[in-house]
Amino acid sequence: MNVKLKFYLALLLMVPFFLNVVAQEDDFGKSVEKLIDSREHRFSVINYAFNKYRHDSIKMKQFARISNANKYSIGESYAYNMLGKIYRMNTDYPEAIHYHQNAYVKAVEAKDTVMQVYSLNMLGVVYRRMDAVKSALQYHDMALELARKKHRQDKEILDNIAISHNSIGNIYVLLNRDDMALLHFNKALGIEKKFNNKLGLAINYQNIGSIYENEGDLNKALEYYEKSLGYNEQIHSKVGKIICNNSIGEVYIKKGEPKKALKIILPSLDIAEQLGDDYYLSGVYLNLGRIYTGIGNYKEAEHFLREGLGIAKENNIVSYIADGYQYYAELKEKQGRYKEALVFQKKFTDEKNMILNEKNQQLVSDLIVKQIKKENDEKIQQLGDENIQVKNKLKKTKSSIYIMFAVFALLTILSLIYYFQSRIEDNRKLMNMEQNLLRAQMNPHFIFNSLNSIKLYIINNDKRAAVTYLNKFAKLIRTILLSTTTEKETTVAKEIETLKLYTSIENIRMSETLDFSIDIDDTLDIEHLKIPSMLTQPFVENAIWHGLATIEGKKELKVKIYPESINYYVVEIEDNGIGRERAMEIKQSKIFKKTSIGISLSEERLENFSKKFNYPHDLQFIDLYDEKGKPKGTKVIIKIPY
Repeated sequence: MNVKLKFYLALLLMVPFFLNVVAQEDDFGKSVEKLIDSREHRFSVINYAFNKYRHDSIKMKQFARISNANKYSIGESYAYNMLGKIYRMNTDYPEAIHYHQNAYVKAVEAKDTVMQVYSLNMLGVVYRRMDAVKSALQYHDMALELARKKHRQDKEILDNIAISHNSIGNIYVLLNRDDMALLHFNKALGIEKKFNNKLGLAINYQNIGSIYENEGDLNKALEYYEKSLGYNEQIHSKVGKIICNNSIGEVYIKKGEPKKALKIILPSLDIAEQLGDDYYLSGVYLNLGRIYTGIGNYKEAEHFLREGLGIAKENNIVSYIADGYQYYAELKEKQGRYKEALVFQKKFTDEKNMILNEKNQQLVSDLIVKQIKKENDEKIQQLGDENIQVKNKLKKTKSSIYIMFAVFALLTILSLIYYFQSRIEDNRKLMNMEQNLLRAQMNPHFIFNSLNSIKLYIINNDKRAAVTYLNKFAKLIRTILLSTTTEKETTVAKEIETLKLYTSIENIRMSETLDFSIDIDDTLDIEHLKIPSMLTQPFVENAIWHGLATIEGKKELKVKIYPESINYYVVEIEDNGIGRERAMEIKQSKIFKKTSIGISLSEERLENFSKKFNYPHDLQFIDLYDEKGKPKGTKVIIKIPY
């Protein structure tokens, strides 16, 4: 009787559990049905609906199957991405890559930019975890490029841009480029602050802290780590707490306070073991081993180092393998076992050198080489397919051999004809462009007025001014002729010198009323940075002749050159003239209207220059107004790839 009573009592106690499971299944089913019926495409809405289930692989696989059956591609993409994240957390990187790739395919099928960008970012994160730097950077670059092309930069797109910048920053940390890493982290932090995204703020404060730690500014690093920890506590992120405590502990280790570090890191061990994420667990074990080495408890140190290094090797976490060897070398040295310490130090050095060498090799090819390789691969694939077709037909009949050879020969001849005709046409266009450039590079009125000014100096017997003016004028004309005959490109430094020469001549003609200034960002290597020769001169000439010439008082012309990103630098030309609208009115009122082709030719040359990069140029004219809405000048922004 007692046994039966216990059995029924156990059943009674399990009833609430089963009711809860049934209720959850019912809620999940309703969420799926609602999303499919509405064909919801917004990532944030889908993510909110599955807030309780997105870490459940069974539920996500179920959602993927139902979405596939109902041709709900965006839902299927979301489910695959969540499954990829689950497998990444379990350090099953091949499976994670498989699901994120499927997610991207479904996002393309759904024509959803946000989900495409998210899928590419998730692939980048997985490859970064694997220390496959080149692949990680490639996917994040693709994500950024796609996100920037989207006309409407809403919160979902900006969130993904922040993810890209954050991950690219982490890649630069691995490559020991802390300057570039900090640039990307700050860009990501700016976006997260805009939307007060606490998770994003936590991640980026943590990453910026790591930069200061690498630079040896431990107090600044601690400040940022504690900011990150505060946000992680607000959102109850267990993973975030592990990362922050690990980092704070490392700072105290470097400060020579191992006991304080132990007090912070030891509680993270239980959380890491509960989560089952080997990546973070390996890091915690290795740091504990390092702490116990500092305390002098070598037995515990060896235990934790062995565990941490074992997990790192098992999951091929390359950076932690290197750290493990380094910490073992420190332990053996403390124990006085110098021979073993030397062995581990050599392993650490070899591992670190191998990592850095591999990363450098992965980043050797630039985007132009990638594009050429892609085109060549496509041509090889196309020729390979044609070859297979030829072989299949050869087996059927002997006559097919002659037909296929004839077709192949004809195609080859036609391809060669087309290729050479294209080359001839391109060369013809280039020659025409250069001839037009030679004719339009310098305003003939400027040349006439300059010579008249020299004549006036001679008449007035001002020999010094005449010689100075004539020398500058001759040097400028020589530069123009070189730029249109031999030098198709020049350095930014030489371009600046030409601009200074041109404006100094214009300033003499304008009775020294022109205030010309150039501001160049110190990070740009202008001695080697390339630009089409005399590209900026027509814009400066346009600003002087049409914007500044007719105004009274101070005439200001500013040129600013600075990097916008790792792919672009920007040239800004700003004047305080009458503005484009008033300049056009004056031009229309004239009897003889001169058509300016200098600027259009400059744009053609810029387009031709940009062809060897994967990034297009950009040219903008911006009208400037004062507080009362009156025109106060014009700004030209030229975005140049490099």
